[in-house]
Amino acid sequence: MKIFVALVTIALAIVGTSATNHCYVDVENTCSNNNPDDNLPNCNAIYAGFPHAQSALQEFTMMQIQSSFEYLLLSSKYNTHVKNRPGFAKKFRELSDRSWNNGIDLIKHITKRGGKMEFRKVEKPRHLFEHTLELDELHSVAIVLENEKFLAKSAHHIHHSVSHANHTNHSARYDAELAHHIEEKYFEDQAETIRKFSGYANDLKHFMQEKSQVALSLYLFDEYLQKE
Repeated sequence: MKIFVALVTIALAIVGTSATNHCYVDVENTCSNNNPDDNLPNCNAIYAGFPHAQSALQEFTMMQIQSSFEYLLLSSKYNTHVKNRPGFAKKFRELSDRSWNNGIDLIKHITKRGGKMEFRKVEKPRHLFEHTLELDELHSVAIVLENEKFLAKSAHHIHHSVSHANHTNHSARYDAELAHHIEEKYFEDQAETIRKFSGYANDLKHFMQEKSQVALSLYLFDEYLQKE
């Protein structure tokens, strides 16, 4: 009997504690105190494991925005009278626009889930875009490929951190909606981009092995990129 009473007491204490974390409790307290200026800390869109992933999402967002400007710089480099590679410029500009749109989408998703965006610098491996203006066509493609892999790993890390498989015993961090959004919005596109640019890198490597035909090979490859 004593054990039963103890268990009931503990259960009531847990219910009483969790009840204070509800929006309607905040509203009741505000109304009973007749103070409409009081905060309603639990009347928000935050639920599931989002709070645990918010920082990683903010970092991923900044990676996308930063990548957008880096790709745009590459595009500008090849869209001059000096380089004159409109095909390469086109591909890098497409990546810049895609990364920018991804960043906007992530900001919208963070705020939709009740969070806020914090803009801060993101540290990348030093070899990524360290000497953008000094790169030739092959090295530019290789840098883009490595950066896309870096972005893909970051997306996989977020997905893993909120997936059910990783938190079968820690449901507080599980977030099905966020895992679904990351998987649907980014995984397939990143896999396709990585496959495409890895192909470009290998093709360019073979072309540049023929020293006497490098200029012609790059010209024809650029023509191909314009039409793709």
